[in-house]
Amino acid sequence: MGPCLSTPSGAGSLHLDSMRERETDDFFQTVSRVFHPKFDVAGEVFKGYFDEQTRVITKQSLERFFRDAQHELPPDELEDEYDVTAAFDAFVLARDNFVVGKSVVDESTMHEPMSHYFINSSHNTYLSGDQLLSNSSTDAIKRALLHGCRVIELDCYDGGKDGPIIKHGGTRTKPITFRSAIAAIGADAHTVSEYPVIVTLENHCCVAKRAEMADILKEELGEKLAVPASGNMAAWPSPASLRGRVIIRDKLKHKQDKKKGAGASSETPAAEEEIPDDDDDEEGDDEPDTADAADEPETDAATRLKSLVTVENAKFKTFEEAMSGEKLFSCSWGEAKLLSRVKKTEKPVVTAFTEKHLLRCYPAGHRFMSDNYDPSPAWSVGAQMVALNFQANDKPMWINRGKFIANGNAGFVRKPKYLLDPALRGAPSSPRRTWSVTVVAGSGWDNFKDAELVGAPDTYVKVSVTGTVSDAKTCTTGTFTDQRVGPKAQPYFNETFDFPVTEPELAVLLFTVYDKDTVSQDDFLAQYSCPVSMLRPGVRVVPLYNEAGRYIGKGKNAKACLVVKIATEK
Repeated sequence: MGPCLSTPSGAGSLHLDSMRERETDDFFQTVSRVFHPKFDVAGEVFKGYFDEQTRVITKQSLERFFRDAQHELPPDELEDEYDVTAAFDAFVLARDNFVVGKSVVDESTMHEPMSHYFINSSHNTYLSGDQLLSNSSTDAIKRALLHGCRVIELDCYDGGKDGPIIKHGGTRTKPITFRSAIAAIGADAHTVSEYPVIVTLENHCCVAKRAEMADILKEELGEKLAVPASGNMAAWPSPASLRGRVIIRDKLKHKQDKKKGAGASSETPAAEEEIPDDDDDEEGDDEPDTADAADEPETDAATRLKSLVTVENAKFKTFEEAMSGEKLFSCSWGEAKLLSRVKKTEKPVVTAFTEKHLLRCYPAGHRFMSDNYDPSPAWSVGAQMVALNFQANDKPMWINRGKFIANGNAGFVRKPKYLLDPALRGAPSSPRRTWSVTVVAGSGWDNFKDAELVGAPDTYVKVSVTGTVSDAKTCTTGTFTDQRVGPKAQPYFNETFDFPVTEPELAVLLFTVYDKDTVSQDDFLAQYSCPVSMLRPGVRVVPLYNEAGRYIGKGKNAKACLVVKIATEK
């Protein structure tokens, strides 16, 4: 399946991540509660806890179910007995019985240097569609922020009388003004998360326009704009210390400054560069040599934006040089460069680099349709900013959304200790825990009745562990087909899969539902993802989303879900 592009046209079409919706009763008030008549889903769930002749489960048996199967305290004021189907409806299809619980920010973990965190990051955030012809849009920036993004990328050019502009250079994408982009960031930077937003600038502007950018940043962001102290930082600031702030990431030296008349304002955009090659350091390659930059003293205009840069973006040269110097910096690697450097370098060397410095990775230049790359290799070596195209509702974005459910959707997730502590360098070599996932049954399949032109859809579920290179594994249920609508449309599987996991702190569990097609590629129907470390043992409900992260089910069709069993052992 190709990327599913979303082009928001206004605030009404923007969708806040569904984790926020789970704070209400809405899902379980409208979830489908119909299951296939041939499969006793309630009997399967409560097997061993109820009388199969009378189909009654007593208060004592239900309390034992909660303690032994659900690993939690039973509810207060239980009745003496329940019909087993009524118990399933009341205690399994119940509020707060999601496969992960409500995620909250762990404030105690937010006081370390920023290099110690994975940060929810976007690529060319302003684009509403593909990389060549789509519109730049403040709505695209707003949507990314509402989906928890903390790193916003803007490609900046001189523009004309309306000031600097944002567009994808070397393409026919339509621009927006730098001011409108910064205003959009200021409006929603902290709507979802109070922790800092990093605005990373791919800056092609001349000196005069960069001075204008500095004025715009101050005017539009006001007190939200973090202004760094002068001099080199001894350590990166923590997310907690920058709560409610916006920080700037940019080069301190720019190639265009070597050109004649670089300081003069122009009514026409600066010469645009070609889309970077997969092996280029997208932003770092613009950097002039120190000797060239020192030919002329800096003017006041040249220092105005520079004085606002908290995160310096510089060209990566060697690991040895990066680790021997005291200066902290950030750099950008394309996905091909990441894989090449990781392949040629021992992992402890790379993770030592990402413990000290900030690494941003971004999609290859050939991804014109805004499709994404697998973020797992970058996360596995501690890359903090794994930038994805948020407008592409594809598998890497589903994985990213699942990962950043952790820590209250703050957009900052602390790395595991073995990616930070020199004494623990490198991931564990053997599985630390095995998770068992049983896909019991589904409901709400009436929503998929049109997946086939003729007859009922042939649906199956893929269960994958991803987010970590060492633990990647996918299992697939059998295919179910019966009726298009009604009780007999609801599938049952009751299949169990085991996932040995060495890096549970990185692992993401992904459910995807497909319609099998014998003459073309199987059709995507639904998805859900979450951190493996947040899985709740017991019989749980998996809400199903469409590719954009909206609940599946509206109008007459109740919301779709899976009933699953989760078990774990060390």
